[in-house]
Amino acid sequence: MKYLIIDSNNLAIRNSFSNASLRSKNNLPSGVHYGTFNSLCSLKKNFSDYQFLMCWDGKSKRRISEANGAVKNGIVPSGYKENREKDVDKMPQPLKDFYQEASYLQRAINELGIPQVRFQDFECDDLIASYVRLLKMNNEIVIVTSDEDYIQLLDDNVKIYDGMKMKMISKDNWEIENGLKVSQFLDYSCLCGDVGDNIISINGIGEKTAIKEIKKYGTWQKTIEAYKIKYADSRKIFPDLKDPLLIKDNYDPKKIFEELKNKKSEKGKIVYPDINFSMSYTGVLNAFDKELLKIKATKTEIITLLFESRVALAYSLKKMDSDIPSLPEIKKLPFNKDRLLEYFRHYDITTLDESICIFE
Repeated sequence: MKYLIIDSNNLAIRNSFSNASLRSKNNLPSGVHYGTFNSLCSLKKNFSDYQFLMCWDGKSKRRISEANGAVKNGIVPSGYKENREKDVDKMPQPLKDFYQEASYLQRAINELGIPQVRFQDFECDDLIASYVRLLKMNNEIVIVTSDEDYIQLLDDNVKIYDGMKMKMISKDNWEIENGLKVSQFLDYSCLCGDVGDNIISINGIGEKTAIKEIKKYGTWQKTIEAYKIKYADSRKIFPDLKDPLLIKDNYDPKKIFEELKNKKSEKGKIVYPDINFSMSYTGVLNAFDKELLKIKATKTEIITLLFESRVALAYSLKKMDSDIPSLPEIKKLPFNKDRLLEYFRHYDITTLDESICIFE
C-alpha cells in the first residue's frame, strides 16, 4: 500500500499566505480554500495511486509541560511556542484567515473523500510519526511538508515531498547532501534550537557549526563530553580544586556573576543570555574573557557547557512522539461532488469545479 500523509497546517497556512488577496463577492477570505484544494488536486495528479491522509495540529501536552518545568527551574526564560502571537487581532491577515476558515475547510475536505485526523494533546508531527512507525515496514510513505523537522522520519520506505520546492527528499539523498545520518538530525538541530517554536539552545551556534560538530563527534552528548575534556589542564592551574571543571572558586562569585550577566557586545546585545550563578564554567568563561587562562577551547564551547541542560531540553522538544495509541484506521471517505460545488460557489472558487473530479 502507498500512503501520502499531509502536514495539513503546513499546507493550508502556506496557501493562505500565497493566496492572501483572494476574497469572495461577500468579502470572505477564499485564498486558503482555493490554495489548499488546488494543492490537493495537484498532489492527486502526482500521487494518483496513493491513499491520502491529512493530519492537523493539536497542542503538545508533553512539550508544553516539559518546557514549563524548565522555565520554573531556570533552564530557559520562556516556554514552548510562547513567542507566537496569541492575540488573533494582531496576527498577519493570512494567518487570521486560516484560523477563521479552518473548520469550514476541514468539512469540505471530508466531502473530497480524504480522511483527516486531529488529537487534542498531540501535534501534527506526532500523529504523522506514529502512523509512519506503524506503516513503514510494509508500505511506501510520502510525507507532504516543507517543515525540516520531518527529516527525522526519513527511512528506506519513507520520503518527504516539499511542495514549495517541488522536491522529493529521500533518506539516501539527504545523508549524501549533509554528510550525516538521518539518526543524527536531532543531534545537530538541538544544538541550533528553533526560533519558530521558541526552542532555546546555544546562543551563537548556527546550522553549519552544529553540523560540523556532529560530523566530528557523532552526537550532542559526545560533543559536550569532548568539550569537557579540553578543561583537564585546569587541575594543573588550580591543583586544590576538587572539580577541575569549576574554576569559579578563585574569583569573587558575585563579581563573576554580575560581570557575565551584564556583559554586552559593541552593538548593545547581551553576550551571555540568561547566565545563572549556579552554572558550571562561569569562572572559566570569566577567565576566558579576561584572557587570564590559555585554554584550548572556544567561547562557543564554553557557552555550550554552560547551557548543557538547554541542549537536552531542545533535543526532547524537537523529537516527535511516535507512540500515540488508538490511531484511527485510514479509510477513504465518500466523494460528494454536489456538496463541493456548493462550497466552491460560496467562496467563489468555481474554477476548481472540474479539477476536483480527479478524486471521483
